[in-house]
Amino acid sequence: MFVHPTVHLENRRWEVLTAADHFGHRDTDGIVVDLFWNRRNLKDEFRVQVEDRREGTRFVLHPLTGREAIQAFYHPFAAARAALNG
Repeated sequence: MFVHPTVHLENRRWEVLTAADHFGHRDTDGIVVDLFWNRRNLKDEFRVQVEDRREGTRFVLHPLTGREAIQAFYHPFAAARAALNG
């Protein structure tokens, strides 16, 4: 069963993470997507940061599983829409 990730819209500065946390990066037509995976604690924590440089907007997704994180990384707007319509 797919559990929709939580969406947090942010206008504040994003946290600085180490390179070890940075798991993936995509930059296509002004849409920048970064996947972070925090493996330091007992549970995996994922975060997908999305920036639309054309529109000047940003949002962050917090997927619950690795599978959700990969889906959100490749389809961030669909994941955000699904999370908001939850």
